[in-house]
Amino acid sequence: MEAKKHSWHGPKQIGMMIYTAILFLIGTSIIGGNNNTVFPMFSEIRGWDVNVINVVSGLACIAKAIGVLVLARVVRKTGAKNLTTVTLILSALLLIVFGTTKSLPLFLIVILIIGFLGGGYEKNGGMTLTASWWPTKKGIVLGFTTMGIVAMNFLYVPMMPKLLGKLGLGGGMTVIAVILIIVAIITAICVKNNPEEAGEYPDGDPTYAVNGAEIAQMMKEYKSPFTIGKVLKDKNTWFIGLGSALAFLAVMSYIASAIPAMLAIGYAYTQAAAIFAVGGIMGIVGSFIFGIIDQKIGTKKAFVAYFVFIIIGFVALLGMPKGLTFCWISGVVIFAAQGALCNLLPSYVASKYGRWDYTAGYQVIGTIFEIGAGIGVMMTGFFAGNIMGMYIFDIVVLVIGLIFMALSSDKFIGKR
Repeated sequence: MEAKKHSWHGPKQIGMMIYTAILFLIGTSIIGGNNNTVFPMFSEIRGWDVNVINVVSGLACIAKAIGVLVLARVVRKTGAKNLTTVTLILSALLLIVFGTTKSLPLFLIVILIIGFLGGGYEKNGGMTLTASWWPTKKGIVLGFTTMGIVAMNFLYVPMMPKLLGKLGLGGGMTVIAVILIIVAIITAICVKNNPEEAGEYPDGDPTYAVNGAEIAQMMKEYKSPFTIGKVLKDKNTWFIGLGSALAFLAVMSYIASAIPAMLAIGYAYTQAAAIFAVGGIMGIVGSFIFGIIDQKIGTKKAFVAYFVFIIIGFVALLGMPKGLTFCWISGVVIFAAQGALCNLLPSYVASKYGRWDYTAGYQVIGTIFEIGAGIGVMMTGFFAGNIMGMYIFDIVVLVIGLIFMALSSDKFIGKR
């Protein structure tokens, strides 16, 4: 009888990749992905100030960062599967309230809670499952699964105006809620916390059963010397964390404002939506290309190259009022940069801390990173009526981020 073949990208592993990519897509879409289309429609129909909503939406991204820290303890006690199931169901129920309430205060509170819950199913759930299934290959796996993040641009953003226009605010958001419930049911029935539960091996490697089990137990019992306090005292935490956060700030300020900005200039919605659709594909391309650059020259140098690349995109953005060509150039570059960013930061942390101490480093640096996204979304409210001024501010921020990243050290400090 032929022995069963195992691989890190076997059928069950591919299924888990698709599943975690869906988690990333959901979290990115309903937290920080509504500013271009959903919130303007709510503002128009309900008579609410869209700038206030955008500011709170940015706070929701920061709430997700808080959820990453708070719910990290929960995932260790209950497991990624249970935490993901519960937070998806709660998010689905809140989306129904989100779509039907006529109360602005309740609407804003729901936005914040949904943001916090994203720290459960998306960050602690999806990331923990990835680390459990691929302890040594999570970098390359995230290169595929984080494509779910950029998929928002060609799935959620173009779809929502049509869905809400056809079914109404309540009906449209209920459809999204049902999708979350379906994913929660799939989680409860099909998803396994680790590959052993699915009859597989970590990394799909049968030799893991010989010496990997012992290593896995050691890693489970391992207490990293890198406490939160120690990580915070390291200047490189701030160089890497703030550098990447400033990049995320700029990217999210663009994503949250580009369509309304183009409409205000006089471009058609179909033109703006087309850039987002192509941008989603470019995010995947950017993720792949910068992954290769990362492997060839190292993460720090790749990150520096990334900053030069995205700054070019924002400079082109200043020409947006002069012609559609500038819209396309800036959109292609910035979306490609978005796809690369979510890979480069985990890769940098892994290159410094290794797999033994990765979580200790990322829980701090990753939180700083997520806060940058929240501030970027909030800026669309602060710079209302002066979007070009915001893009100039973004260029300044990116130059500062480039300096921080150039000053950072990629010296390995974790356990060998």
